[in-house]
Amino acid sequence: MRVILGAVVTAAVLIMAGCAGGPGGAPSARTAQDMPAWYLNPSAVYPDQVYLTAVGTGDTRRDAEQQALAGLSQIFEADIEVDMTTRERYREIMTAQGTLSETEVELAQTTNVRSAQTLLNVQTGEAAVDQSGRVHVIAYIERIPTGRLYVELIEKNGNQVQYFLDEAAVSGTLVREYAYVSAAAVVAAGNELLRDQLRIIAPAMGQIVRLSYTYEDVLRRRVDLAGRMRVSVVITDDEGDRVGGVLRQALGDERFPVSSEDPVLRITGRVSLEPVALSDEFETVRWVLNLAMSGPDGSALISYDDQGRASAVTIDSARAFAYRDIQDAVAKNFVRSMRRYFDGLVLGN
Repeated sequence: MRVILGAVVTAAVLIMAGCAGGPGGAPSARTAQDMPAWYLNPSAVYPDQVYLTAVGTGDTRRDAEQQALAGLSQIFEADIEVDMTTRERYREIMTAQGTLSETEVELAQTTNVRSAQTLLNVQTGEAAVDQSGRVHVIAYIERIPTGRLYVELIEKNGNQVQYFLDEAAVSGTLVREYAYVSAAAVVAAGNELLRDQLRIIAPAMGQIVRLSYTYEDVLRRRVDLAGRMRVSVVITDDEGDRVGGVLRQALGDERFPVSSEDPVLRITGRVSLEPVALSDEFETVRWVLNLAMSGPDGSALISYDDQGRASAVTIDSARAFAYRDIQDAVAKNFVRSMRRYFDGLVLGN
């Protein structure tokens, strides 16, 4: 089954309406009495039962549009949030097989003047310039047509989540089962964002959407499987357990228990720090980090290598800075490699 997934389309999908006159297409300045009705009383032109609206103001039309988009997105801000890691994995999973373009699934912050929300099917109306030269633009979402688009995307996402769950049930190994359920949780998280937005845009449509899974059950299943993914950690030449400690913390964040008893995954590694002479004023340490993750049968799953240099006034400070760089590489890059390995099992990479 192909990966065909719904997406939160960026606000770059704006349908630009015509501007009022003025040289070069720029809107002409108006007095307070001449300002358009949509500025003085937006709901009179865009009734609340039909539209969601926000008026933005800026030095240019682009600035005003960004403010209007931010105003719209703030309507959703209180209850809707998806963390950046999940956004990145959501994007990678959806674009992996080329069914949808990067633009279609981008969760980019095109509306992040004051909000991280990205909305579907936003349009802008005409612009008006007041006596002080400030530009005003109205952005709006037509509830019913936009609601229909959301329903379609939610149903597609729901089908994909169910596909991943079905594949997990017949995956044959704990590692593959976890990978499929983890991917299902990522897509389900994106779908919850869409569902929450739909409940605000078209509440009646939000009530009729039915999915074959519940988000809470998907998350619970992921946590249960993660709890069975015991990982052993052995890092040699690790002064003060600095690297091992960060690695165990990162695994804990993934809900993987760290245990040397009958582990499902094994992470081994080595840390090397050596002083190098680069300057008479500073002490420099060159560091090398090698990490590897193997599966239940001992097969190599991930190989991660990194290196760098750190300098300071004293050798002890240089070593401390080096370990800080190493810890950062473990917490970010190695853990990202782990997630990509699991996603790769799902996507056939």
